[in-house]
Amino acid sequence: MKVIVHPPRSPEGLRDLQKKVAAVHAEAVLKYITKLSCSKEQKIQLVSSIQNSFK
Repeated sequence: MKVIVHPPRSPEGLRDLQKKVAAVHAEAVLKYITKLSCSKEQKIQLVSSIQNSFK
């Protein structure tokens, strides 16, 4: 299967695309963490650690 992608041409369109990609990525990470077989406290620590790594 071939997929043809037409990226946005305007700066606003690019920013919108970046925000949507970031939201999808964040949702995927949270779903993955939710499925982990560890305690709620460990999951909270993991999310905090991820957040701190981006500061």
